[in-house]
Amino acid sequence: MAKVIIEAAINGAAPRKLNPHIAYSPAEIAADAIATARAGAAIIHFHVRDPESGQWVHDLPYYAEVYRRTRAEADALLWPTFPIEGDAAARFSHFVELAKDPATRPDFGAGDLGSVNLAAYDPAAKKLHGEDLVYQNSYATIRYFLERSRELGLRPTLQIFDPSFLRAALVFLELGVLTEPLMLKFYLGGPELPFGLPPTLKSLEAYLDMLKGVRANWFAATLGGDNLPLAPLIVSLGGHLRIGLEDYQYARAGQPGNPELAARAAATIRAMGHAVATPAEARAILEA
Repeated sequence: MAKVIIEAAINGAAPRKLNPHIAYSPAEIAADAIATARAGAAIIHFHVRDPESGQWVHDLPYYAEVYRRTRAEADALLWPTFPIEGDAAARFSHFVELAKDPATRPDFGAGDLGSVNLAAYDPAAKKLHGEDLVYQNSYATIRYFLERSRELGLRPTLQIFDPSFLRAALVFLELGVLTEPLMLKFYLGGPELPFGLPPTLKSLEAYLDMLKGVRANWFAATLGGDNLPLAPLIVSLGGHLRIGLEDYQYARAGQPGNPELAARAAATIRAMGHAVATPAEARAILEA
């Protein structure tokens, strides 16, 4: 019986107009994190938002408040996002500051392993949004994130948007900047976010083929699409599962909340004869 980890990306930068359950204030984010952890998620990924407008911000007190509120009632493993603009040191500075206090120390470091066009697509209207948005991470920037994570004693979660990101991870593994087991997040591209590989068996097999001989724990998510139908395939291939309203808002599919998504994922895992990993089990599996 395998132990399968559920990670929930609970809010991202998605607007509440798409789903009223998307949390904005630190109190809302923490409450959602606690409820989602109780529903089965061992890992919570979050963005902090302006409590009134919902705008994506990076205020250190907001991050710290989410950690303190969540850890008062749940033992989920927490990791924050980082800005997509600015120099590497500024973008990673909140990890450094949060790590100074055991009460707010992130459970993981992080690195996005390449650059990608982040345009969104509306298939029904046949319209693109954000056509000029490019998320840039040079090898120098990636190295900075990974080396600072190592200095802080945090195993980094490695975000893989397309195969070139995984190739970069393998380069940094050869260079000794990364150590096994790698913690990989395969972000497959759904119909609303047309980048990366599509959510299919062949896509996952392509990634796994690149990992032969490498000890790694991997998660799969569908950005811009429902990942739950893919869950049996992910688990059967030995992967862990990422769900959450950051990745897909279910605006035209009942608008469920994150705890409901975590519960659905947990039910699928158990129906397959596996166990849902607790936070302590997840930490041991990931060697974090």
